[in-house]
Amino acid sequence: MRFVYSICLFSLLIFSGCTNPAQQNQPNVYYDVAGFIKRQIAELTAQKPVVTKAVMVNEKRSQQATNDVNWSRELELFSQADINKPALRNSYEIGRPDSLTYKYTLKQSEERLTVRSLLVQLDPTTRQPRRIEAVLQTSNPLYSSERHLLLESGPANGKHWRIAHYKLSGFQQLSYFDKNEFLVDGKVK
Repeated sequence: MRFVYSICLFSLLIFSGCTNPAQQNQPNVYYDVAGFIKRQIAELTAQKPVVTKAVMVNEKRSQQATNDVNWSRELELFSQADINKPALRNSYEIGRPDSLTYKYTLKQSEERLTVRSLLVQLDPTTRQPRRIEAVLQTSNPLYSSERHLLLESGPANGKHWRIAHYKLSGFQQLSYFDKNEFLVDGKVK
């Protein structure tokens, strides 16, 4: 009898662990920013373009030009701006100011989510993202941060569509410590 209960329990666990393939293949509700960023990371890693990057943390500034860039890490915040997750399907208000612009704004009932707003403007000819803007906020009793993201892209050398400029700005603050402001401004050549 124990054996039968064990088999039933095991079968129940196996079948409850399976997911519905129809749910996995549902179309995206929002523009696929994560897919675009993934493709850009792969292309930029392969091409190794020169990047002129200015960095400021509080009042300290530095600038450098390099082609040795870890693009996964460099564009990580843009990957975090992905709102195409099943749990977020009803979390954002969708606005279409025109046929080339997608504007997503976090609903008031979803204050716990990090991505507050996302704007994607497409190129009229290629339908590739020409501009992506996002605001990310995190706040809890120990830590708060706000990050403003901007990414501009276009045809590189008349061929492939590629990121031309990106900018990250904002602040991070631990409770009882001073606010640390930052800015990263990169131009891809």
